Amino acid sequence: MSSFIHSLQSEFIKTKRSSSFWLSVIGALFIPVIFFLMYTFKADVFSKDMADMPWQKHFMRGWQSLSSFLLPMFAILTCSLVVQIEYKNNGWKQVFASPQPLGNIFFSKYLSIHGMIIFCIILFNVFMVICAVAVSLINSKYHFLHKPFNIVAIMKLSVKTYISILAIMAIQYWLSLRFKNFIAPIGIGLGLLITSLILLQWEHIDWVPYAYPILTFMKASPKNGQVLLPHELHSIIIFVVVTIAAFLDMKYRKERG
Repeated sequence: MSSFIHSLQSEFIKTKRSSSFWLSVIGALFIPVIFFLMYTFKADVFSKDMADMPWQKHFMRGWQSLSSFLLPMFAILTCSLVVQIEYKNNGWKQVFASPQPLGNIFFSKYLSIHGMIIFCIILFNVFMVICAVAVSLINSKYHFLHKPFNIVAIMKLSVKTYISILAIMAIQYWLSLRFKNFIAPIGIGLGLLITSLILLQWEHIDWVPYAYPILTFMKASPKNGQVLLPHELHSIIIFVVVTIAAFLDMKYRKERG
């Protein structure tokens, strides 16, 4: 266990210095900044629109943009960026030559990617709150400071969205391990993401992993008593199956890295 913790610490140190860390910060900040500018320069329009339940409308707008494209795309990019750290300068050879089990190598890098996704989601929610508070302080037409904020609903949506993106992360991690070329897994992931958005009205969309985050948003409802929706269960199953397959592929592959 201690060796795995050391491996995990090493991966977090690597990602902290990489572009994936700043990508998570910029990705989380992008939508709140856009909203801040919209609310500031179009105060008459948005203040009236959000006079009733401003927090709910603010977060639903933000999460719609995040879950439909930005978060899946961030997951696709992060998987490729983190794995590419080792492909540069033949880093995989040094990693595999180090005295640590293969499982430590595979899962420590995998968990660091999950950490970046969770970090991005948390930052996004924080920045959305800061955006709302800032516009309320600047313009009294907004009533964010005088309306209740349902933090439980936001936390629930955040957790369910993370579950929904597990399948995408597993697939992209495997693709990133299989392709030395940085562009290949990103191109495949982007193509599948765009295809899933086109197929949103398809009756069997619950079996298209790249559509899961937006499906979670579309089906999110306070009246929905289900703990996990069908596509979220599919995401967990796909995540487990693909993760095992990716690990076995790395273990029995003749040429690694």
